[in-house]
Amino acid sequence: MNVFLKNHKALIISWFIAASLAGCNKPTYPTGKVEESVLKLCKDEYKLDNVKVKILGSTLGVYIPIEGLVDSDLKLDEKAGKKIEGVALSIHRVITSTDVPLKFYVLTARDTKTIGVEFMLTGFVYDVIRVRLYDISRGEYFQRILRDFRFNPATAGEQKVKELFATLNKNESMVEALKSILYPVYAIGKPGSQKIEVASIESKELSEKESLLYVKTIEEYKPSPGFEAYLAIFPPGFQNEYLFLIDMSLFASPLREIVSKYFYSNNEIRQRNLKDTFEQYKDSGTIGIDGFPKKDLDIGWFLSQQISRRIKSLFEEDKKLKNSYKVVSSLGEIKDRSFQFKFNITSNNNKEEDQKIIFSKILKMAGKVLHLYKFEEYKDVEFINAVDNGGKISLSKEDLERFRKDMLKIEDLI
Repeated sequence: MNVFLKNHKALIISWFIAASLAGCNKPTYPTGKVEESVLKLCKDEYKLDNVKVKILGSTLGVYIPIEGLVDSDLKLDEKAGKKIEGVALSIHRVITSTDVPLKFYVLTARDTKTIGVEFMLTGFVYDVIRVRLYDISRGEYFQRILRDFRFNPATAGEQKVKELFATLNKNESMVEALKSILYPVYAIGKPGSQKIEVASIESKELSEKESLLYVKTIEEYKPSPGFEAYLAIFPPGFQNEYLFLIDMSLFASPLREIVSKYFYSNNEIRQRNLKDTFEQYKDSGTIGIDGFPKKDLDIGWFLSQQISRRIKSLFEEDKKLKNSYKVVSSLGEIKDRSFQFKFNITSNNNKEEDQKIIFSKILKMAGKVLHLYKFEEYKDVEFINAVDNGGKISLSKEDLERFRKDMLKIEDLI
């Protein structure tokens, strides 16, 4: 018997034994006990009593606020890292010993001092099981985990909006220029009589640095002389709405645009449908303000994110490739069963041959990942290098598999 068949047979036997044991024994963390069990492990074994847990479909969301998530160099603080590790180990223990059909877990750690800073771990439950059974290496396992250390524009945006209204209510001069935009209370009310309470905020991430916020308010004021008639239209305590566009790249003043529901035009008061406008924008974020996933994750999305990150690491971790190529960005998505990977990779030589190398490396890696996950729920895939004359390659699922098997050459595709 050759070595491959022997190892393959041993693997099948180990899986059979594991499955048999799981079927014979009761799960350590049965249905209805998963959330409670994660919390208990975090508290009893790692002294963490501020963890929150929520199951959304087949996705386990775990959130922990940490004071001082980042150090003075804006890197992950060592003590914070140990807390995150404790929570992650608790999650792994539960998801590998439960009868709940969980597919994904998302661990979010958020800084309570530096608003908006968060660290996220997103993993596929089956990968945790496979690495424990030595079916995949630890190096491969780490490549499969999504890690995000970032500045959440929606969380930071909400904080900025709340701070703005608090400053307005104190009637501080630094926000005097904004009063004319917040129609109508500052146009018809006595100076200093306005009080605005934030009733609710909905937010969407538009990009890594931009967020759109739909804000409902309750507004109090006393009319200025000559504006008493407006009390019939805007009685004290009336509800108002605003859209705020936040851009965190504008550090000094991240409020890029404010749109009020009411506005004055052609001698009459008009209003905009801000809710409809808000709904027209796509939310690119996966984590809500509460620290939990916004929706149940699926394998197609997970693989689109994993492959896009592998594209980046492919050219950054190999010394030869790193010296010859520079990765500016890499993004992936799946829509209507079609993958699209859009990256920006430049070469030092800028030769036509370099594009063949770039696409060849990426196609081979993507084909391997999709094959190892046995993912068949897609029809085609598109690879785009966004640099000038970078090129584009579109492949059917079958052709990507043929390329992986060396049945297609890169010269046939470019």
